This record gives sequence, structure tokens and C-alpha cells, in this order.
Amino acid sequence: MTELGRIINDYFNNIFSSVHSNENFLFHCVPRKLDEFHNVELLRPIRGEEVKAAIFSMYPDKAPGPDGMSPRFFQHFWDVVGPDFIKFCADAFQSGKLPNSINHTNIVLIPKKDSPESLGDWRPITLCNVTYKIFSKVLVNRMKDVLYLFISETQSAFIPGRSIIDNIMLAFESQHYLKRKTRGKMGFVSLKLDMSKAYDRVEWTFLEGMMRHLGFAEMWINLIMECVTSVTYSIPFDESELGPIFPTRGLRQGDPLSPYLFLIVAEGLSALLRHSEETGRLHGVAVARGAPQISHLLFADDSLLFFKATHGEASLVKEILHDYEMASGQMINLNKSRIFFSPNVPNEHQVGLIEMLGVGLAGEEERYLGLPAMVGRSKRKILDYLRQRIVNRIQSWNNQFLSRAGREVLLKSVVQAMPNYAMNVFLFPKDLCREMEVLMNAFWWMGQSGKGIKWRSWDFSCKPKKLGGMGFKKIRDFNLSMLAKQAWRLFTEPETLVARVFKTRYYPKGTFLTAKIGHNPSFIWYSIFQTQGIIKDSYYWRVGNGESINVWSEPWLPDGINPKV
Repeated sequence: MTELGRIINDYFNNIFSSVHSNENFLFHCVPRKLDEFHNVELLRPIRGEEVKAAIFSMYPDKAPGPDGMSPRFFQHFWDVVGPDFIKFCADAFQSGKLPNSINHTNIVLIPKKDSPESLGDWRPITLCNVTYKIFSKVLVNRMKDVLYLFISETQSAFIPGRSIIDNIMLAFESQHYLKRKTRGKMGFVSLKLDMSKAYDRVEWTFLEGMMRHLGFAEMWINLIMECVTSVTYSIPFDESELGPIFPTRGLRQGDPLSPYLFLIVAEGLSALLRHSEETGRLHGVAVARGAPQISHLLFADDSLLFFKATHGEASLVKEILHDYEMASGQMINLNKSRIFFSPNVPNEHQVGLIEMLGVGLAGEEERYLGLPAMVGRSKRKILDYLRQRIVNRIQSWNNQFLSRAGREVLLKSVVQAMPNYAMNVFLFPKDLCREMEVLMNAFWWMGQSGKGIKWRSWDFSCKPKKLGGMGFKKIRDFNLSMLAKQAWRLFTEPETLVARVFKTRYYPKGTFLTAKIGHNPSFIWYSIFQTQGIIKDSYYWRVGNGESINVWSEPWLPDGINPKV
């Protein structure tokens, strides 16, 4: 083995080695949520249609693991291999044991930047055997049905019915509350945490203990832990392999189970914070009188905490985070963690809290889940990074010879998709939309050279192909439709945390359709509110029992022109 090979081998052996966590002091905060009925559902015998649904839900050409197979093989030859594979899954489920070597995994290193300088600059991608992934997928499909019972509503990752947009809206609204809190003796703090190697550091004993205290049956726990602990790793390196590595902690990011198991791990942090809230030692942010208090927002390993800017609460948060680290194996990267204060916190007090927590002060361009965490007066300035991304992407194609059909595909699948995420919550300024469309239109007609004639306007190119256009998107119209989707969720899902927060802040005595813009609204609420007219003009009731319909003011008649009485 070369010197570089030894360094790589030692690096991953160190990451995947347990540090013997101490989790006993944490579990008293974890309530039992699963009962016998749910465990019976989890442990019912494997059915053939479950296995088939699992394999056909997988992308056919995912990168293969050590077995060299992809899901496409099993999908294509399902009639031949299906019965044997169903029997394999049923036997493994019943016995709680996986065959030797089926859980062997390759680690492939992908550089994070052009010139990597350390192993931290490489992203390890784990490639599992497809046989194992199918079995794991069957377990995932069962576990997804019970996650909502025990995962806190402040966690929005991977839970059916929840969305990453929920946490963005809640975080932005809470940050807006902090930003405008200029009066009062008591200030507030938001603390954004960065977890280092979150999946790789998960202690297996902590995961097992969390499942046991949440109420999972022993047979299910043993089955999950068999999937987690029977793994071995090899690292393809220089036409050979490094390893094998026998880990004693960590979750694989290529395993379908891992994201859901990490939610169980993160629920430990949520339980500690919630317990401190319930005992009155920690106080979250309430954006309006009567609004739910929010002390933390989680999206997988992304964490955002809110608490009063006092020495006592900051010290408590530091203690909670230390306890969570000791129990779960997680490690907070203080160098990348950031803190934000409401304006009514004195500067000398801010300095003291920063020194106590050991984190940096958040800047104006701080991001949360990939989007700006705060927006000032100049919306254009904050969102201009999206226009610049489009410019950079188009310029990156300059040395490629693209046909007209190739440019169409790139515009529709790459360029026009780039701003979609931000469009869910922010209303783009009209001039920014126009500039984006100018860039797209120029690329469409003139290609990479920038020379030629724009034979048609962008508006014409956005018409359907049957009307002579190309079916491109109008940025402004698409932006409004994405925002209308969030408005519709606020209107039709009033029981969600994000809907309850926005209701108490902006329409406490009505619904989204009767709401007003309000005093000093956040930019997200301002953006979503612009679609109120679209919703009003587009919806009508489908009559059920008639108990919820106001016959005089609600549109319910089957007359599309005049649906009201």
C-alpha cells in the first residue's frame, strides 16, 4: 500500500470508529410514541407487491455497487428473477439476518473543488449492492408510514406531507421578527449550526436506544441494526482497493434507510430542546401574540435554534448541544456556525454571548437551506446571484457545439430550472425577470457566440409549440404559479405548523383568502400574498356535506362564469 493509500485508509478508519457515547442521560426526554398496533404493521410478513414496488421506484441506472448490478437489470428481468428475490427478502426479514457480503459497500471519492488539498475536500459517495438497496427500500416504505407519529413538526425532511419550503418560510418569518425587534428589554438570538460529517459520526448504540425508547419492537430494532452494523467498506484506489474497513459507527448516505434513521437521531436533539421549553428554561420565538413558540427548526442535519439573548439560556443551549454531541457522536463545526441577534441586544452583550458559544456573527448574506435568510430593502441585490448563475452556466457552454435542439434541452432542463427553488418563496422583481429572459432569448437565437439575430421575442417563444412557439416559461408567470402553490397549502392545510404561524401573524380571524397584507410584512408573506387574487379567481368548492361552505360568498355553483349565488 502506498503512503497516500495508508493516509486514506487511516482517515476513514478514524471517522468510522466509535468513541463510546454516553446517551443514558438523554433518553428520559424521549417519549414512547409507537404502540402495539403500529409495530404489528411494521412486522407483518413481506408481500411480493411490496418488493416489486420498491424496485420499480428506483432510478434504473443508478451507479452500481460491488455487485456491478443496477436496478434496471431487476426491473427488466422481473418475471424471471422476481420470485427468487421476493423469497430472499421474506427470508431476510423473518430471520433478521443478511447473507455475508451482501452489505459490502464501495466508497468513491469525488472532489468538492478543482484543486483538493486535504481529504476533507473530497466527498465520499457510498455505493451499495443493489440487492441490499431493494431490501432496504422495502423497510423504508414501511417506516415512512409511522414517522409522523414521533418526528417533531419542526423537522421537515423526508416526512410525507412536509416540505423543505415549510422550514424556509418559518425560518424567514422568525428572522424577520428578530430583525424588527428594536424595542424591549429582552432580545432574541438565532443560532445556525453546522454539523461536521453528520451521517458518518452517528453512534450505533444511540440510534438503537432512540428506537427502543420511541417504542419500536425488538424484532424491528434488530432488523434495522443488522442493516446498519453488518456493513463493510472498500475504497477503489489506483486500480486496486483499500480496505476492507469494518466500521463501528456511521450511516451510509447511499443507503435508502439512512435519511430516515438520521431523523431518529436528530429527534434526540429535538427532545432535549422541547424538554427545556416545557420546563420553562428555554423560550423560543413567537412571531405574534398567540403564535406557536419556535425554539428550533431542523431539516435533516441543518439546525436553526431560537432563544432569548440571556446568559442563562445561551449557557443552557451550549449544555444541550454538548449532551447531544456526547450521546449521538455528532460534532458541531463552530467555525461554520453563525449567530444573529435582534437589534435590541446591546453590542457588549452580543460579544459576551459570541465568546461563550464560540461561533461567528451572521452576515447580511447568510443563507439557510440554500436561500437568503434575510432580505433587506434591495430585493434585486439579494436575488441577483440567480441571474449570475445563469450567466455562468451559459458561459460554461461556450466551447461546445450545440445544435438548436441541444440549446432547447439545456434551456428547459437546466437554465429555466435554476431559479425554481427560490421562486417558491420569493417574488422576483420584474426587471430581474426581464434580464433573465433576455439572457435565455439570446442563448436560444444566437447560441454561445452571441452573434446573430433574435428573430422572435421571448413572449412568442413561450407560446405552445402548436401555436408556433417553443414552450419556454415566462419567468414572472411561473414565479407567481410557484408562490400560488404555497398559498394554496396555507389555505387547504391549516393544521400544519407553518400555516398556524402565518395565520396568527397575518389573518388570526379569517383565512388566507380574507387576509390583508398587514403591517411590516416579511418579504415571503408579501410574495405569497400577491397570489391571493389568483387563488380567489381560480378555486371553487366541490360540494360534500355542505358544512364548510358559505353559500352566499363561496364559489360552489357548477357555473364556471358565475359560480356564486
